[in-house]
Amino acid sequence: MRFNPNEAREIIMNHYMKPDNKEALKDDFITSFSNTCSDKLDLALSFDNDVLKDAKFNGHGCSVFLASTDILLNILKGKSKSEINELLVLYERFLNEEQLSDEEINSLGELW
Repeated sequence: MRFNPNEAREIIMNHYMKPDNKEALKDDFITSFSNTCSDKLDLALSFDNDVLKDAKFNGHGCSVFLASTDILLNILKGKSKSEINELLVLYERFLNEEQLSDEEINSLGELW
């Protein structure tokens, strides 16, 4: 799969300006802060048995941070905890610039 910077920019801006999963969270969420920038994330996850049924976030940060959070939550919803773990390991490999197969890249959806 070939990287297209214009397509990537459009995906980022769409999820930054109109996120699917961002809303004010009232209770039962976790908060995380970045050690290197001003990003802050509040995250609420809802599981039914082993499957992620819903995921919402709130927070502030750069467009890439907020857009990638929104995209990741879209991908993870409906997945089991083991599937989520596999995808997160794969995403970390991608971020660390490890070689991925086309199939692995495709499984990352808009995160590539």
